[in-house]
Amino acid sequence: MSSPEVIGIDVSAATLAVAGKEIGLRPAYENTTMGRNALIKALRPGRQRVRAVLEATGIYFLDLACELAAAGVEVMVVNPKAAHHFAEAILQRRKEDPVDAAMLREYGRRMDFVPWTPPAADLFALRAIAREAQAQSKAVTAAKNRRHALAATQLTPAELTALLDRQIAQAEAIIDQLIAAALKQIKANPELRRLFERTDSVPGFAAKATVIAMAELIVLPPMTARQWVAQAGIDVCEERSGTSVQRRPRISKRGNKRLRDALFYPALTAARCCPEARAFVDRLVARGKTRLQAIVALMRKLLHAIHAMWRNDEDFDAKKLFAQA
Repeated sequence: MSSPEVIGIDVSAATLAVAGKEIGLRPAYENTTMGRNALIKALRPGRQRVRAVLEATGIYFLDLACELAAAGVEVMVVNPKAAHHFAEAILQRRKEDPVDAAMLREYGRRMDFVPWTPPAADLFALRAIAREAQAQSKAVTAAKNRRHALAATQLTPAELTALLDRQIAQAEAIIDQLIAAALKQIKANPELRRLFERTDSVPGFAAKATVIAMAELIVLPPMTARQWVAQAGIDVCEERSGTSVQRRPRISKRGNKRLRDALFYPALTAARCCPEARAFVDRLVARGKTRLQAIVALMRKLLHAIHAMWRNDEDFDAKKLFAQA
């Protein structure tokens, strides 16, 4: 079997920069339905094996990746951090779309090919709803902080305070509608309903926190609990070299920030409301850890628990999770 032709595609909101030896390819296409169709037609996937390598650029890559996969093109989606370090390793000195496309092609030629699987439409829709609810929650927090700061002085116009109050109320109403839409979708799917019920049994996870955390986890391929922890960026990162470099361990923060945020406040609540979780945090603090470090350790514990609960179809058992050896 002949080796596949590797195509590098640098995706932006408006254009697709293409690098490859395929005859008939233009250097760039519009990132529109017509432009993507023209690119797929030029690749001629029926005549030879074609591998397209592109970077996970926000959400702009998604339609192209799905359409390429549907057309029979082998697709590899590269983590932006991996692409960045690869560009540094090959001493790439310029940052331009054609150069980045050529770098992605070289990445596909040198590195092991990892095929990308398009997400299920219903799971992606649930994640989109949950992410918007999370974004609106952050907007509410920011508005409340501004409202609190303005209330510190009597010089603040009453009209401004009223506008902020209305903004907060509108955003909270949007959050309620988004969570209701997510719950409706979850209840219509028996498997999603099962996962929701298992996660909702964990102390600290109310409906909104459960939806947000669950939406980030269900789109992942099969993983171990430790891989989930790394995906959330709460795995411990140690830096030691010889006798001179001995940095304090810290979490990597290299994973999904949304998943990390979704676990933080439930962990705080669990540390306050669950006696076993509170005792776990207190033990770590007594050993010299800061309270924040102990909360992060609790986040890892809860993530391990959710993984086991989904796998074994069991509700949360604090005594089993926090049993001391």
